[in-house]
Amino acid sequence: MRVAELLARDDMRLTLITDDPGGGLLDREIRRAYPTDLPDPRRYLRSGDLVLTSGVWYAEPADCERFADALWAADAAALVVGLVVLGELPPALVTACERRRLPLLLAAPDQAFGAITEVVTAEGFAAEQRRAERVRAQTLLDVLGQIPPGEVSAHLRLLGADPGQPTAALVVARAGRDGPDLPELLHEGLARKGRHLVVGGTPEEAVVLVNGRASRKSLADELRALAAARPGLAIAAGISEMTASVSQLGEALETARRGMESARGGPGPVSIMSVADIDNVDLLLAALPPSVRRTFRDHLLGPVEEYDARHGSELLRTLDVFLETCGSWQRTADELYVHVNTLRYRMQRVEELTGRRMSSMRDRTDLYLALRSGGKSARDEPAP
Repeated sequence: MRVAELLARDDMRLTLITDDPGGGLLDREIRRAYPTDLPDPRRYLRSGDLVLTSGVWYAEPADCERFADALWAADAAALVVGLVVLGELPPALVTACERRRLPLLLAAPDQAFGAITEVVTAEGFAAEQRRAERVRAQTLLDVLGQIPPGEVSAHLRLLGADPGQPTAALVVARAGRDGPDLPELLHEGLARKGRHLVVGGTPEEAVVLVNGRASRKSLADELRALAAARPGLAIAAGISEMTASVSQLGEALETARRGMESARGGPGPVSIMSVADIDNVDLLLAALPPSVRRTFRDHLLGPVEEYDARHGSELLRTLDVFLETCGSWQRTADELYVHVNTLRYRMQRVEELTGRRMSSMRDRTDLYLALRSGGKSARDEPAP
């Protein structure tokens, strides 16, 4: 659990004493609770420890520096102080913790350290279970679409899901390297009665199978609410439609993954794409596997690109402008600053290299789609 989650629990009755001007200190993960009254406990501490102390070690302000330095050196998550022995919090301890950016929490006078330790231990055990479940989930996610439906059903049952219930796939990626662990965040944020989550992926990109009560719209709304509750979090997500057949889960996952890639760079902190959102050629192409798009483009336009590379010509850009101007010879010539005869020569060369004719709408469409399959339009590239 994180320091912020421990602070938010009313039953723990903890008060944050130090400031967090840069933010992020309360996002530290607590891995263990460790009570100690040793003046220098660093040899017994581990990274992520929540240190609890009654301050028996305190005699003078210099002791606070030594104690806080030990916690900083061990990369402790936070310090909890009880005042039964101290009576009042030494100002030197507050200063020492602030200097080392160590969160300092004050326990209520009648709050037992044992109760805090029990909560941290229970949460740590639950987190370990979730990590183990994520490993099992990832095993299934890695082979979806490659194993028989019967094996998929068996995996789902082992993970607590019901193969007889409809399932949707989500792929969610966050912008930037810093941020919450996405699988953990989605595991908590998308949990609902009547559904089971199969969660895998990496801290930066989560893969989720939502088994049971859900819909594409409800999942999109839940993702937006989840991001809104964490200012600064920006995510791109792809969501498949609900599928009632485990044999379609591999395809659903691939659809969600392509949707996430299409959603990258979208407006706002939350960009979500699904099959139902496809309403133009660019989104339709983005929904195809990159390898398919590359093969299609290379097959049609590879000879043109090779010709341009050998001769320093602009056949590809000429083709792009010609198609964007609906085949207008004069507008294309004007935009390229060439004579119409030069343009006709270039387009004749394109026809020879591609085997397609500009007089055919079908051939023009093929070439247009091939151009867009490469992502950025050749027309958007600066002229050499």
